[in-house]
Amino acid sequence: MKTFNTDDYIAIVKIIPFSERRTCFCDFAKQNEIKIEKINWKNYINKEDLKKVYAIYKNKPHERNFFHEKKLIVKAFEDVEKFLRSENEVKRF
Repeated sequence: MKTFNTDDYIAIVKIIPFSERRTCFCDFAKQNEIKIEKINWKNYINKEDLKKVYAIYKNKPHERNFFHEKKLIVKAFEDVEKFLRSENEVKRF
């Protein structure tokens, strides 16, 4: 059985508080071949992969939906950016 080092991984629920946003984030990560680990029914992401998926997202165009509201993926990555800033991983603009 493979051992899991939680020091390198972060529970996605600690980064993105709302389940709809987490689902969008995980789908986006998987579409971009970023590995999401599932342990004890929770999704985890490697810290380096979190930075990679954030960089991929920042290089893609952003849109608003029909009602001019932010899409869930935009809100999810706002949560990611807030988390990375709190970890001092992203420079402030």
